[in-house]
Amino acid sequence: MPTIRPWDTAPLRRAFAGLDPAGLAQEWLRHNPAYRHDHAAIIRMGKVDAEAWRAFARRWGLRFPCRP
Repeated sequence: MPTIRPWDTAPLRRAFAGLDPAGLAQEWLRHNPAYRHDHAAIIRMGKVDAEAWRAFARRWGLRFPCRP
């Protein structure tokens, strides 16, 4: 019997269907336990300097577009 993974359910497929690639990537990260742990750790540090955030972003492949 094949294993049914949670992302194979019809409601999730419908929910993710309207996402662009960036939105889908955000959802995957949001549900990733390692990412959540890493994010919580950096938040617990309190006021974090810009280099720590840059390192976090590099670690997870995050890019933030410049604002106009």
